Amino acid sequence: MDRVGGMSGAGQGGASPGAGERGHGAGVASVADSVVDLLRTVRRSKARLLAAAGDNIDSATQMLLRTMATDGPMRASALAAAVQSDLSTVSRQVAALVTRGLLERRADPVDGRASLLVVTEAGQSVIAEYEHAREAFFEQVLSDWTQAELRQFAHLLERFTSAYDTTHTQWMTDATRQSARPHDSEEGSTA
Repeated sequence: MDRVGGMSGAGQGGASPGAGERGHGAGVASVADSVVDLLRTVRRSKARLLAAAGDNIDSATQMLLRTMATDGPMRASALAAAVQSDLSTVSRQVAALVTRGLLERRADPVDGRASLLVVTEAGQSVIAEYEHAREAFFEQVLSDWTQAELRQFAHLLERFTSAYDTTHTQWMTDATRQSARPHDSEEGSTA
């Protein structure tokens, strides 16, 4: 069985890759292909939503609103760091949200020269509408799943997401270290 079934091909006494290992490789390839398919589907869906939204708030500004609602009042620089975007992009998006009355600027009590961004009541309403629509959408997507399947999928998806993030961070750190040492051998590189 693969890791999804609870047993891994790893830990078989360090033997050379056999049928179990090849099966694990095929399972990994299948997961990788499914993730790529999922990402394509999400991009297509996002493009359709943005086309249909017209003047409505796009997903990037929705993410800013949700981050602000979750993490509380913060400076634009902290918001940019939280959403891992550059400050100039976030500043433009924030300006649009302030103009629309969804965010407001308040004096920072710690440093009166700076301002904190705060979600307004109108912004909270937009977030609530988005959350309601998102729940309704996923309710329909998952309508024929059992509670046990939902719990298992949520658990495995959380586990996958965490492992993906950890591994990607490590690969990027390793790649940065590798590029900083141009005279080292390229043996063992992942590229």
